[in-house]
Amino acid sequence: MSREIIMKLIFFLIIQFTSTILIYGQDIGDLGSQKPFTITGGIGGNTTFYSSNEPFSTRDPFSWNIHGNFVPTIYGFSLPFSFSVSQYSESYADPFTQFGISPSYKWIKLHLGYRNIPFSPFVFDGQNFLGAGVELNPGSFYIASFYGKTNKAISRDTTRIRHREPQYARNAYGVKLGIKDQKKELTIMYMQAEDEISSINDGLQEEIEERISPESNSVLGLSWNFPIFKKLTWQGDVAASLWTRDISLGEVHEIEEVEIPGFVRDIASFNYSSVFSWSGQSQLSLSLDKFNAMVGYRRIQPDFKSLGVPYMVNDIEMINVNMGTRLIKGKWSLNGAYTTQHNNLDGMRNTELVTNTGNFSTNVFFSQHFNLSANLTGVEVYQNDGLAKLSDSTRVDQLMLTYTIVPSLNFFGDNHQHTISSSLTYTDLNDRNPVTMHQANGSNINLSGNYSLYFIRRYFGINTNIIYSKYETQSSDYESIGLNGGANIQFLENRNLMVQANIGYFVNKASDSPTGDNITFNLSSNFSPNRHHSFGVAANYTITPPVNLNPLNEIDQIPYAVNSKMFTASINYSYKF
Repeated sequence: MSREIIMKLIFFLIIQFTSTILIYGQDIGDLGSQKPFTITGGIGGNTTFYSSNEPFSTRDPFSWNIHGNFVPTIYGFSLPFSFSVSQYSESYADPFTQFGISPSYKWIKLHLGYRNIPFSPFVFDGQNFLGAGVELNPGSFYIASFYGKTNKAISRDTTRIRHREPQYARNAYGVKLGIKDQKKELTIMYMQAEDEISSINDGLQEEIEERISPESNSVLGLSWNFPIFKKLTWQGDVAASLWTRDISLGEVHEIEEVEIPGFVRDIASFNYSSVFSWSGQSQLSLSLDKFNAMVGYRRIQPDFKSLGVPYMVNDIEMINVNMGTRLIKGKWSLNGAYTTQHNNLDGMRNTELVTNTGNFSTNVFFSQHFNLSANLTGVEVYQNDGLAKLSDSTRVDQLMLTYTIVPSLNFFGDNHQHTISSSLTYTDLNDRNPVTMHQANGSNINLSGNYSLYFIRRYFGINTNIIYSKYETQSSDYESIGLNGGANIQFLENRNLMVQANIGYFVNKASDSPTGDNITFNLSSNFSPNRHHSFGVAANYTITPPVNLNPLNEIDQIPYAVNSKMFTASINYSYKF
């Protein structure tokens, strides 16, 4: 019996069980007190216009999006439905469309269409499926299952301006069983995904197979969350993965004359391209009245992969610690964190990259009018020897320290509110490589002062800020100072028309090249005639005028950014009911 048949049988039994409970639940439910039919939700859309004189366009000149969600309820049965349609990209002929519905009744929920049921960060997470799923949560027990398509087939098409990377259609299913309550949780889960070899048929199969291979993957995982003491909690996740990189090679029935059991072959594909690996993470959390702490550990083996997790970095080991406390009746808070991580866990890389990150922050509420925050962050990145021996001139070895301080003042009255704040950030990069240190060493300072005044009874406010920044290296420096001013006001009797605008001017200076000043302007408005409708428009314009050049200079020697124009506008509407 094949894996797909087994899964379909399991899924059919769960659906049948769910349907029986739904019917039975209707008979015993207190339907008489329920309204026959109600519906809530909303629908909306937006368009964006973009124009620029940049030589290579980075955004579409026109884009749009329509979205909506509806929750009809029939005698207590909730049938949530959502959709999203947008212009996904110029490289696609059809709009990007997703529809999904998740009807529920008490502790039963069905998923149809494009849906997501998160399992764990190592098994199935951040991935939508197009198919069907079910979640049952009777009391302390939890059962979930799904079956559907996680990738659609994309054939190679050389006729398009922007080529699409080909991919096989991929089907997946998963089962999740657990016990949980407010204090503890234990869950075991399984996910299987496999590409359809025949899903790409465009006459270029051999060429495509040189670039990508059809894969399959089976992942078994376990998650837990338990209180050890009243204030101490232990939680974690582990997973084991069998990843077959190329299922077109066929299956093997034995390894070194040891036969693989038939039930194992029914569950997962196995051949000479298969890799077995594991991953895990765990953390202890302590939570007291005025103190909290956490220590965590995470390890993902070099060959670990789950086709149910779209983005995952493997070959990494990480330890992190966080602590925080509150003093003087909560007016003074202190927080610290430290993380260290490295790769090359199996010693097969040429080098090992080590990253250490530390952070310390404090916040003091001196009074209801004055607040002061400070932060220190340090990041160290360096390489250790792996298979290759590194010298000081080829080794990455950098330390970056960032200091930030933010004081703020607030004054309140019956008619107005004043807010004065400033921010000072200083960053120093120390490159300890003797070859690159002259180009990489540098410092950056950012200073801003902000003032805002809001007239409470008139629903009107003004704001202004001055910004100064300087980036300096041993060979060059860049300096910028700018002033922004803006206002916002609410109109009409119900104050449901809001308009705000800002304008800014920046003077720039560089030691090694001509620069131009920047002018920015943005205007936005939002109108909500009632609680159902909302309509908004926004526009932003940035211009960098050309610099005055010596006529003997060549125009192509001037950075294009010093003579740029960018305009962005958007219109949005939403209706809620």
